[in-house]
Amino acid sequence: MAALARGVFIAIVLPLLPVILFKYPLIPTLAVIGSGFLLEYGAAPVGIALGLPPLFIFWVLMCTEIGIFLGLFDIFDSIGHTWPPVAKFLEKIRHFVHQSSLSERYGILGLIPCEILIGVYANAPVSWVLGWDKYRSLAFTIGGYIPCLVLTILATIGLLGMYFPGLVH
Repeated sequence: MAALARGVFIAIVLPLLPVILFKYPLIPTLAVIGSGFLLEYGAAPVGIALGLPPLFIFWVLMCTEIGIFLGLFDIFDSIGHTWPPVAKFLEKIRHFVHQSSLSERYGILGLIPCEILIGVYANAPVSWVLGWDKYRSLAFTIGGYIPCLVLTILATIGLLGMYFPGLVH
């Protein structure tokens, strides 16, 4: 339960703090959070279309992404430590992966394109199964997420500004 609680706190509660502190609208923020769970960085246009500031959208979607990753990783970690068949499977996989010095040294870099192409729902399980450090894996995942999020926000602002002048602040 604690594994899920940290993910929920980071993904849902943390993005709501600026709503309370700076009086951002609640319903559009919840829409961006919900869209972030499904669309990841593709949820940025939802927030911009709902009139939220781009920097706030960046904050909300970063929190959502980090919360998803840590929540999934912690859930898998709990299962791996408490269920013997899973622990045995993990031992075999990790032994196989760590036999190759190339995958040992550079394998974690694959999380960047994996994040761009597939998303966090693949990165967290892959990182966990291969036994990579949680926070290092998170850093590489976010390293793939940030450029996509920034480009999506900038492209959306540009397109909306071009077709609907005055809509984007």
